Parts: sequence; structure tokens; C-alpha cells
Amino acid sequence: MDAFRCWFFTRIATWALVFKQRDIAIDYYRKVLDVRPNDALTHARIAYLEYEAGRRDAGIAGYERVVALEPANSDHWFNLAFMRQEAGAHIEALRDFQRSIDLNPKQDRAWYGKAMSLIALGRLDEAVAPLRENIKLQPMSPFALMALTRVYFRLGDRERAEKQMRKLKEFDPKNAARLEDETGIRIGIERWWKD
Repeated sequence: MDAFRCWFFTRIATWALVFKQRDIAIDYYRKVLDVRPNDALTHARIAYLEYEAGRRDAGIAGYERVVALEPANSDHWFNLAFMRQEAGAHIEALRDFQRSIDLNPKQDRAWYGKAMSLIALGRLDEAVAPLRENIKLQPMSPFALMALTRVYFRLGDRERAEKQMRKLKEFDPKNAARLEDETGIRIGIERWWKD
């Protein structure tokens, strides 16, 4: 009977979301928790909805419960880190991104998130390695290439900034052009023939 009730409450919550009734969905997910108080997925759903509704503290507290219930889940740590990062709690976000990476070194989003928090804290030198790792895992990531270009440029390493812009231009010329405007570095078209 409990399984049916949880299924039923979850279906109502799903339909409430279809009709953009977030608070009704949260109420029905909480009914699931009345039956299964340690259901990490339901806690995660509520935390996400709370955060999405602008109740950041409730969303973060919810995800803290989620990682307490399933501490070996890299995705949960990433989600908590992302919420903290969005709330401007970069020191805590760094800790949680690192936990995500420790659990799953191929979690490319966590490498990128870690770099973004380091950049926000002004720790540009430290941001290079996680950005390079993200690019290694996702070579076609325009966001990581753009961020790495900006970091190198801000560090005064024009040569490395230009190299990243060239890589970006191969598959995303529009964002490469944006970086040219931002940095003043003009990379032009490579000549494929020799003089």
C-alpha cells in the first residue's frame, strides 16, 4: 500500500509541475517523504523546486540532506556545489565540487564549476588546471575554452590566450569573435600553406 501511495503522490506532483504548480508539487513530494522519509530522490526534487522558486536557503538545506543520505553520489555533490556557487558561497562550493570530483574524476561539470568559483575568488592561477581538465573531458566545450582564454589573458599570458582562441575558432567562430572583441587579440585565419 505504501508503494502505491508514493507512486500516486509522485504522479500528482508530476502533473502539478506540468501545470506549473510548483508549490502543489512540493506538497505532494512531502507526502512521499511522510511515507519514505529517507528517499533521497524525493528530497532532491523538493530541494531543486525550492531553489528554483527563489528559496535558496531551503534548496541548499534540502540538498545537504540529500548528500547526507547518499554521500557517495557525485551528482548530488555537484548539485549542492552549484547551488552554493549561485548563492555566492564560493568557498563552500569549492569544497563540494571537489567532493564531486573525488567521487567521479570524469565529472566534467564539477571541474568547470570549481574553476568558476576559483575565478570568482580571484584565484586565477588555480583555475587553470580545472579548466584544462574540463577541456580534456569535453574538448568541444566553448565555455571552458572561453574561460581559459580569459584567465590566460587576465594573467598576462597573451600567447596561451591566443592558442585557446584558435582552438575555439575551429568550432565556434562566433564566440571566438566575441573574445577577440573583449581581449583585442586578433587571430585571423590560419594559412595552411607554407611560403
